Amino acid sequence: MNKIIILSILTCSLISLASAKDSPDMSESLKSSIVYLQVSYYGYEQYQPWKNKDISEGFGVGCAVSGNEVLTTAYNVANAAFIRAQKADRNEYISAKIKVIDYESNLALIELDSNSLGKPLVPLVFCEKYKKGAGVNFYWLSASGQMYNGRGFLDRASVDNSSISFSRMLTFVAAGVSDRTGSGQLYCLDNKPLGIACWGNENKEAGIIPAKVINRFLADARDGKYNGTGMTGFEVTRLLEPAMRKYLKMPDEIQNGVYVSSVYTIGTGSDVLRKGDVLLNIDEFDINPYGKFKHPEFDQLIFDYLITNKTAGEKIAFEVWRDSKKQKIETLVKNFNVSDMLVPWYEFDRQPEYIIIGGCVFQKLTKTYLTARGEDWQGKVEPHIYDYLLNQAFKPTEQRKQIIILSYCLPANINLGYHGLNQMVVDSINGMKINSMKDIPQALALKPQEKYHVIEFEMEQPTIVLDRSQLDSAGMSIAQNYGINKLYNINSER
Repeated sequence: MNKIIILSILTCSLISLASAKDSPDMSESLKSSIVYLQVSYYGYEQYQPWKNKDISEGFGVGCAVSGNEVLTTAYNVANAAFIRAQKADRNEYISAKIKVIDYESNLALIELDSNSLGKPLVPLVFCEKYKKGAGVNFYWLSASGQMYNGRGFLDRASVDNSSISFSRMLTFVAAGVSDRTGSGQLYCLDNKPLGIACWGNENKEAGIIPAKVINRFLADARDGKYNGTGMTGFEVTRLLEPAMRKYLKMPDEIQNGVYVSSVYTIGTGSDVLRKGDVLLNIDEFDINPYGKFKHPEFDQLIFDYLITNKTAGEKIAFEVWRDSKKQKIETLVKNFNVSDMLVPWYEFDRQPEYIIIGGCVFQKLTKTYLTARGEDWQGKVEPHIYDYLLNQAFKPTEQRKQIIILSYCLPANINLGYHGLNQMVVDSINGMKINSMKDIPQALALKPQEKYHVIEFEMEQPTIVLDRSQLDSAGMSIAQNYGINKLYNINSER
């Protein structure tokens, strides 16, 4: 039986690849629509946030969506210091800049300098078509102006976690690809643009951001005010046990639905759903006990698609089982900035926030900060800090908008006895609860008549006491000894 299944899959693959191979080569016609992107990246050391990383170089593929605009993945241009493009018909590089970037959709709209562009690009129209098992071709331009192509076949459509964000977006997966892709290469089905490549792996698979996601992004960007894609504002668990359904007083004829196990304070549904609800359907699509629904084109998909496929501000309807009856709740699709999270999932395009007080380095907790510990970082993170990321990241409140930690102490005379303290969550400074980084300067200004600053931490960790009269001189000495150009960086928007 297994041999028959494997043989069928191989046969389907060969037929699909043959179909892709037989399709006319579009390399020549696409030379006016695809550009090579050269990107210079900057960055900051997470554990020495006052230090810049060395500039690095990378590349990507841009696909024209207007005469002087190209589409690429957000990953390609994250932390970009400088971007320039090259066309097939010009040896000179063209300066470019980011016009709109959405890390949740993993898409970026790049504007090329019209004065140095020469002949305008020929825009592509992305076709919202999907044929499981169909052959696909993909194309990209090299730095030398050479157009390359490859082929594979459409294996499946799924709703996957973004490679750089927390969102779950529609993704097409191509299998049997002849070259590894993931830098924005253009995929075509029946000689029509299907999407752009966002990841590749060693198993000859490639992730494709499909036309549905791309067209939503472009339509949102065109009006001059980018609203962003919908973000899920709750968590669910499977609802398989009959005993649990009986406990919830659900009648036997209702077999669909998942249990709402947690509700965030941000995101779609956070304003109307409750922990303990049973989510039965979204916009009339029934949700099965596994959290999936039947899509007319893509078959079974995770329910998040019904939210992330919408633009923030659109209407959405939930049907839930609550208080022993069905209830229909309408609300608006919501997006949120990553900076709104209690523990931001990523931090691109900006210097990390920090403040150094008497050699004590205080930082805002982010996932980027934690992943800087390297491979298997989850096992290296202190449990009380990891809990904030795992269970509280999407639950900021007015009383707690950020988690501030003592990263470590730079050894100096002013902090003798505290050199070994690190990875402690700040509770208060001079008696003032610390809600975010911007609270720290205000707290340091309190009680000017007192001789010492008193910094207290959660979990009954040791208290730090610093002599106020020594801070200025100690700060200058620490900055000089450790090569620190400024002792703090606190963003002003919060």
